[in-house]
Amino acid sequence: MPLNVAAPNQIKNSSWIKPGKTLWDWRVHGYTADDGFTYGINNESYYRFLDFASENDIEYFMIDAGWYSDVKQGQIEMSENLNFDKVTNYAAEKGVSLLLYYDRKRGDYGDEDLFSYFKSLGMKGIKYGFMGEDVPFTREAIQRSAENSLLINFHDGPVPFTGISRTFPNAISREFCHAQQDSRRAFTPKTFIRMALINGIQGPLDMNNGIFDISGVNAGYREKGPKKLNSLFTTVSAEAARTLIIFSGLVCIPDAPEAYAAKSDLFEFIKQIPVAKWDETRVLHAKMDSYISTARRHGDDWYIGSVHADGGTLNINLDFLKENKAYKITYYEDTEETDSETNPEAYQVRTSTVKKGDIIKAKMVAGGGHCMWIRSDKS
Repeated sequence: MPLNVAAPNQIKNSSWIKPGKTLWDWRVHGYTADDGFTYGINNESYYRFLDFASENDIEYFMIDAGWYSDVKQGQIEMSENLNFDKVTNYAAEKGVSLLLYYDRKRGDYGDEDLFSYFKSLGMKGIKYGFMGEDVPFTREAIQRSAENSLLINFHDGPVPFTGISRTFPNAISREFCHAQQDSRRAFTPKTFIRMALINGIQGPLDMNNGIFDISGVNAGYREKGPKKLNSLFTTVSAEAARTLIIFSGLVCIPDAPEAYAAKSDLFEFIKQIPVAKWDETRVLHAKMDSYISTARRHGDDWYIGSVHADGGTLNINLDFLKENKAYKITYYEDTEETDSETNPEAYQVRTSTVKKGDIIKAKMVAGGGHCMWIRSDKS
């Protein structure tokens, strides 16, 4: 309702506004792949992100604060560790759009010129950090980014501005929540459900779900990992489900390309999600602090994600499917061995067929999850 009563779209030509998924470098710094390569702020790391994004139809790559070292009025000093021009050229070759972070606390470039500067760099969007509850600034930043054909994603407790994505659809997401790894309060399965049911009311959220190397994160094998080791309680199936449950115009997945490639059969669920192009959404189950199950439709395909804080089984009634039609279903789910504290990366993927009226028993461990991708069986 708040979205539908907001002022109509103020951008005459909004064809450049393209929702999608993005990889993100910040939480990957310090990750060492099996071939011995360690990620950091350098061209080779970013080439790896861009290669994976291109190969998996991921629209964006978000580069966080490491791309610049100093800011003065009208001047940004690029990092010595990075040849930025080569990165932008490589991204263009790969067909991946770039999003750049900016934080005024590190120096004020001048908001009047900032957005045109980002546009001159060939960027598709800006992630604006740490401006908090500054309403006039936020309103002006959204409009100026729109004037320069830039998406904008506000970071760190921003103004909620419920409904603004109708008026200015370039305001594609905001971290009006505790994003993954930013706060121990956000690490509990119960807290995720609270944010989905409360914070999500204000509109699209940037929560950075989709961690696949859960054990590595818990062990502290990242420069920007949790403040307390072994404090992230989740499963890889739950992480995949979270990317669907949380609505956003920009689904930011925070792990290393190699972490996703190692679980490519599970990553298929995230890869197939048609971000924000939903024809229909239904919340099938929801109980504060306990569970949530969300179904979204694009065309004839349905995507269903469920998480359960305490562990249990949710009955998913497929009464929303079409009559007299066969569907193929892929399940991405916890196993009997999965444990959100001791064995979070155990999962299974299986396929079957379903029809209207079937009831699926989505079984999850405590802190676990369950995903389904349902599409027409054309075989």
